[in-house]
Amino acid sequence: MVRHLTSLSFFAALCLVATSATAQISAPEPDPLARMRRAAAANSQACSESELSACAQAAPKIIANAMGPSPLAENLRRLTDEIGGRLTGSPAMAKAVEWAVAAFRDAGIDDVHTEKFTIPHTWSEGATHVEILSAPGFAVHAASVAWSPATPPRGIEADLVDAGAGAPEDFARIGGAARGAILLVHTDVLRTFDDLFAEYLRNPGIIARANSAGASAILWMGTREGLLLYRHLTGLGQDGSIEKLPQAILAREDAQRLARGLAAGKRIRIRLELPNRIGGPAEEQNVVAEIRGRDLPNDFVVLGAHLDSFELGTGALDNGCNAALVTEVARDIHLTGLRPKRSIRFVLFSGEEEGMLGSWAYVRTHHEELDHTDAAIIFDEGSGRVTGFSLGGRHDLQPEVLRQSLAPVNSWNVSRFTDDAILGTDNLDFLLEGVPNLVANQEQANYVANYHASSDTYDKVDMLNLKLNTAVAGVLAFSLAEFATPLGPRLSRSQTDKLLKDKGLDTQLKALEVWPYWEGKRRGRQP
Repeated sequence: MVRHLTSLSFFAALCLVATSATAQISAPEPDPLARMRRAAAANSQACSESELSACAQAAPKIIANAMGPSPLAENLRRLTDEIGGRLTGSPAMAKAVEWAVAAFRDAGIDDVHTEKFTIPHTWSEGATHVEILSAPGFAVHAASVAWSPATPPRGIEADLVDAGAGAPEDFARIGGAARGAILLVHTDVLRTFDDLFAEYLRNPGIIARANSAGASAILWMGTREGLLLYRHLTGLGQDGSIEKLPQAILAREDAQRLARGLAAGKRIRIRLELPNRIGGPAEEQNVVAEIRGRDLPNDFVVLGAHLDSFELGTGALDNGCNAALVTEVARDIHLTGLRPKRSIRFVLFSGEEEGMLGSWAYVRTHHEELDHTDAAIIFDEGSGRVTGFSLGGRHDLQPEVLRQSLAPVNSWNVSRFTDDAILGTDNLDFLLEGVPNLVANQEQANYVANYHASSDTYDKVDMLNLKLNTAVAGVLAFSLAEFATPLGPRLSRSQTDKLLKDKGLDTQLKALEVWPYWEGKRRGRQP
């Protein structure tokens, strides 16, 4: 996922339980749970106008289910350690879909199914190899950029040219030397969400300039230290298309060594081999489960996360832990024996990393239901503690509804509601469709350091925080589905267009090459 520009504030996590040697969480101490029950009971009119609120009954049960013994940790272990990285369109992704269906059914949810859609291309990395042909050479650690085209069978052989930060003035400086060359582009070390978003926004312009200058390929200096490799898209066409130029990410220390050689006046000749395997259109699937509402079964609250991941690591923080959270929330609510007023639909999206392809397909499939989708809640920031929710740029959403919905977890400080609009996760197409959308604001924790990297593994997940977040997600989803007053209306296309421009999102969507889809009415709410 790609986070918004606003920096996150941090709170200390509430310690209720301790992990065991097997990573299973023990039941919470009686006193904290008793306090939660009393807090929930004290808000008996928070969710419904009925004499006995279903929310007052459900919240403490959901919290107890989430914080007590559960299959959450084992489900996540199977998804990450046994299935591993889940690249969209891969055999591992097909196994992950089977995992999700089984997890929802094991949770007791009767209505579980998959929804098929088509992705433009499948992609997998071959044996990426960067060879220094001029003396002195050394072994270079590299990974192909995701959805990079393959090089010719014998690779590309060319001079390495230092393109600096890839800004217009850098290309003016190197001039005609860029033609036919392999360009080395410098980066800053990635430390925050803002750094990550800045990286995503700047890369498409660099690629466009390199392509116009006639470069043969790009080598990106890694943004992580310690020879850590990672993978993501750089062009972000947001439509699953293949990148414009062959590209690889070099370990930061290797790239800096090459840059020092160039600065010393040495000519460095490179052979780049990217034998990537690219397929044509292929079928992919979202996984959908549903708890039907008792009074308004055709009105919905959606709780979602993406199931796919990049595959250098095992996709634990991004986003396996939150895929497991969604299946666990379904279990926790089912075990209460209560049904909310509206239906709760649990969705695990495929294709998020390639441009939110799964959630885009979901809104197309369910376009006739979007007027009756009261909210879409998305989790996609690892296992950092939830501090509140982004409101998708919506000033008209009712903060009192959110505050009362989350009253049972007041003591956890889940109160940071921000009016920023996030573009880089599965809320995007709900936002473009005018549907109220909430994205969990989470403490950064170790998410950015391991983002898309080979280090994104099960051991990085904070299981206590994940259980706390599961309780928050369950209470919020049930409460919004039960609340007498909807969170807010669906916006018209003109209202959504105004929101995009007022928030400066039109500029970002242009940089990410999504704006033509909106402007051409191929994506988002129709007039």
